[in-house]
Amino acid sequence: MIHSITIDKENDLVTELVQDLHDADGVRANLLASVAEVKMYESINYYPLKKPEFIDDVMGSFAQMGLSRYITISDNTYHEINGYLGCTRVWELPVVLRDQVEKALVGYEVEYDSETWEILNITDTKE
Repeated sequence: MIHSITIDKENDLVTELVQDLHDADGVRANLLASVAEVKMYESINYYPLKKPEFIDDVMGSFAQMGLSRYITISDNTYHEINGYLGCTRVWELPVVLRDQVEKALVGYEVEYDSETWEILNITDTKE
């Protein structure tokens, strides 16, 4: 998830991009918390809406930060955008700025076992 973006509007330049999770350990902790929450519902045999599934309810809901860079900047959440008044979502920015945001994002490849819900490995895609 994008935390904040700072823009130099006069020069069409993204000067800073801060993500909520900026390392593999943070991603792992967030995923493990999601797994624990879903397993808790499973252990008491109570589900708020429907029986949880690993991909939809752990990977999918966690992935508000996006399973890909495109999903991240297309996400319908509000972002803190400094230097571009009236703009609250990345996809509202001009293409030149969206492209810079996309290139600056750090993504993670997550290997998991959907049967056991075990998080096997997390790799920074920029490494």
